[in-house]
Amino acid sequence: MRHIARLVAISRDYWRWMVIALIAMLGETAASLAGPWLIRSLIGTIEEGFGHGTTATSQVINISAILLLVYALRPALRALQTWATHVAGWGSVAAARKEIYEHLQRLSPKYYSHTQTGQIMSRAINDTAYFESLIAHVIPEAIVSLFTVAGVFVVLFSINATLALYTLAPIPLIMLGFIAYNRYVRPLFRHAQAKLGDLNAVLQDNLSGMREIQVFTQEEREMESVGRRIMVHSSAITRAVSTSACFHGAIDFFAGLGTVSVVLFGGLMAAKAQISIADITGFLLYVSLFYEPIMGLNRLNESLQQALAASDRYFEVLDIRPDIGDSPDAVQLGKARGLITYEDVSFNYDDTPVLKNINLEIKPGEMVALVGPTGVGKTTMANLIPRFYDPAEGRVLMDGVDIRTVAISSLRRNVGMVLQDVFLFNGTVAENIAYGSPDANLEQIIDAAVAAGADEFIREMPRGYDTHIGERGVRLSGGQKQRLAIARALLYDAPILILDEATSSVDTETEAKIAAALEKLIGGRTTIVIAHRLSTIRHADRIIVLDEGEIVEQGTHEELMRLNGLYSKLVTVDSDASSSYTAIYRP
Repeated sequence: MRHIARLVAISRDYWRWMVIALIAMLGETAASLAGPWLIRSLIGTIEEGFGHGTTATSQVINISAILLLVYALRPALRALQTWATHVAGWGSVAAARKEIYEHLQRLSPKYYSHTQTGQIMSRAINDTAYFESLIAHVIPEAIVSLFTVAGVFVVLFSINATLALYTLAPIPLIMLGFIAYNRYVRPLFRHAQAKLGDLNAVLQDNLSGMREIQVFTQEEREMESVGRRIMVHSSAITRAVSTSACFHGAIDFFAGLGTVSVVLFGGLMAAKAQISIADITGFLLYVSLFYEPIMGLNRLNESLQQALAASDRYFEVLDIRPDIGDSPDAVQLGKARGLITYEDVSFNYDDTPVLKNINLEIKPGEMVALVGPTGVGKTTMANLIPRFYDPAEGRVLMDGVDIRTVAISSLRRNVGMVLQDVFLFNGTVAENIAYGSPDANLEQIIDAAVAAGADEFIREMPRGYDTHIGERGVRLSGGQKQRLAIARALLYDAPILILDEATSSVDTETEAKIAAALEKLIGGRTTIVIAHRLSTIRHADRIIVLDEGEIVEQGTHEELMRLNGLYSKLVTVDSDASSSYTAIYRP
């Protein structure tokens, strides 16, 4: 129930609708309780009239008029309650989805490296959808039912306490049924929703990799894999619903015992003239009104358990503490000069050492290349600068300031990145170039594209800069994506630039075009280049050679070649693999 309270707190913008719904519920409950009382009064009036040989016509008319008003008021209040609860329900879903998305943006890449996208989507979209049922149906109907049960309880005892006790005899059995239901059924629904998350994760992977599935003709295998998960989820939800149905039947039977008690004991009391016809009629009406909401609560319990299971999974994500965040006294960093310092930096992935005691100073405007075999920590070193990760030991400084004391947003405004795997959004060319600079006008966007060598192919597109490029830029070649990424970085105009394998996946001709664009991008910026094609970094101001997480060599290309060490060996291997080179020249 703690999760329900947290969800209500998240939905605070919709509390007024919940209050309106609550007032309507109280009115509806009062109207529901008034109906049987009026019918009992009518029968009592008629019974009394028969006893005296007369019928109070005016009383019958008055009672009927009031009953008409009650029956007219009840659906109106019900409609008001339904409207208000649905506004609150879907508003709560929207608030919950905003909350989890905002939280997901604060989590570091470490979380996403261990969690499947489909699982995240399942919790953010599928699980939150159950909150509408919780807010719009389960909670309001439970409140109405509880008020109704309490009101009927008072009325029954006011009519005849002895018969009321007989009527309430099945209540302990019903309570035991509810306790057993909550204990055994909720885990089943949680298991079913976890299996739905697994299914979503596989679908996400397969849809993203559909081209690979088709190229390697693995359609049949993947269909079997997806089909197996579909059936696992189907079996899990079927088991949960079937178990729930068994409990429903038992609780409905226990509730029916209440009506049997009224008929049996009320009939015997009426036969002995211990209760009037009006009272036993009222009892039968109120007992129906008493056990109907209890049976309703029984049916609502299935939706409640689904919603609670969903809330467990939802708040599991929301309770993950970001491992990268602003310190309480974080300061805003202005435009950086670009001085970067690593002081005794070590870093581990889980328990595996990646960087060991790194000491390095990169001067403002200097172009530094990080090279070495695969897996020696080149990308990790670069990722420490925008604080995608924090070092296990030591510190990274920007302009002499420990970056952990700086507000992350202001830190990252000083760092631009062009990566090997360029991510483009499903929007227009202009929107993607201006993604990091939303206030840029079209002229600035075009200037950046021209500088990046992208303007020519953009203008050949059907709608130029307004052309939609598809999800992840599927309509563009690798070289075109890279040049759009360079244009985006040019427009972002950060003083520090990270190029991570920016030309490793394109042909030589395209690489030459990208290299020309990178020349303009690098000019005057502190630049960290990570490249497998060592020809592209020959003209770097300094080359840092990493091996097993440590700096083993550093210097210019010529200096390192004279050392005849690891760098020289890497250049030899690189030259054997490719007979043509394209260098990134500094302006």
